[in-house]
Formats: sequence, C-alpha cells, structure tokens
Amino acid sequence: MDIHEYQAKEILAQYGVPVPEGRCCSSVEDAVNAAKTIGSNSWVVKAQIHAGGRGEGGGVRIAHSLDEVRQYSSEILGMTLVTHQTGPSGKVVRILLIEEGVSIYEERYLGLVVDRDNQCIVLVTSSEGGTAIESVARNTPERIYRVPIDPVVGLGRAGALEAARGTGAKGPVLEQIATVSERLYKLFWEQDASLAEINPLVTTDSSAVIAIDAKINFDDNALFRNPTIS
Repeated sequence: MDIHEYQAKEILAQYGVPVPEGRCCSSVEDAVNAAKTIGSNSWVVKAQIHAGGRGEGGGVRIAHSLDEVRQYSSEILGMTLVTHQTGPSGKVVRILLIEEGVSIYEERYLGLVVDRDNQCIVLVTSSEGGTAIESVARNTPERIYRVPIDPVVGLGRAGALEAARGTGAKGPVLEQIATVSERLYKLFWEQDASLAEINPLVTTDSSAVIAIDAKINFDDNALFRNPTIS
C-alpha cells in the first residue's frame, strides 16, 4: 500500500528523521492559513498524489509571499496532474502540502528496498538526489551505493556509516546521514514497509540534513499489524 508524502513525513518525524514543518490542506484558505502558521519567508506548495514527477508536471511551486501561496494553491488544487508515472489521464489533485522553504546546498538519495533474490533489505544511497536519480541509475550506476543488511543482525552503525560514505559526505553531515539511515531502517522494519525512500535528502547551507521528499510503501499482507496506516 502506498501513502501520500505528507503521511510519509508524519511517520518519519515519529522516528526522529528531520522534516520541514508542513501542513496538509484541502482548500485555498486552509493553505494560506497554514503558511501563516508556519511563518517562513518562503513556502513550498506541493500536490499530493500517488505518483512521482509532480514538480515537472507543475504540481510543486515555491511561493515567496502569501499572495503567491494563494495563487499557486488555487492553480494546483483541482488540476489534473499528468506526470511520467500517472499516464496520460493524470490524477486530480485534492490535497496540498504546504511546507516551509528550505535553503538547499546539496541533494542526496537514501532508500531501503527488499532484495527478494538475496532475501534481505538493502540500503541504497547516492551522491545524486532529486529528479536526476532515475537517469543516474540508468546511465551512471556506479554512483549508486548498496549495503545489504543481514536480517538477523539488522543495520548497525558501521553499515550506516558505510552507506553514508557512499554519498560522498564527510564530518558532521556523514554522521547525520548515518543516523537518518538507522532511523529509516527502524521504521522500515517495525512498520512492515516494502519501500522507504528519501529523495532528496538535502543538506542546508547550515549543514543540517533534512528529508525534503519521502515515499513509503507497505506490505499489504502485514497491514493488520499496523491499523493506523491508511
């Protein structure tokens, strides 16, 4: 089962993964009020649909004033958003996520997937994050770093640091990425996830590491153990 980005971020926050302050909205007025509550100098207006490529389809806009929040929210809510994952029919946007703007210095990729051939979970990282990750995997796979996780032992600090080094990070940023990896693995294991990715995992100009976008899928067969996920 797939969930929206705002739901994924709520779960990430429960596990101590840093995320931007944000509010889920279903009307333009709610969006403007959310921006006022957040109190940033800029906001990101994000369509919430079960598909990637929202930014390329016009579903993610950066607002620098409350008037722009109102304008972009009115333009995105109700639109049929077409991306490379929706197909030509697209999906109607009924929910928005309003988030504080973040000053981005670097973008990386961090994810956990199930390797069914080797019967283990794999931590995947890359120094290239954001919308470029698909072309990186296709054209320069050497930039993708994989750490198989022993299901008996789990992800220890050594494995988390190894994966973080695969992103080219150093110093305090390396330690933060390793910590995020450990927390994401804990979430993945405890919540019976089948996919958990943070893309991009950004470093700000103050060297803080924040999950700007997130996607989590769950094993349908295990949902009875997690009734709060819907």
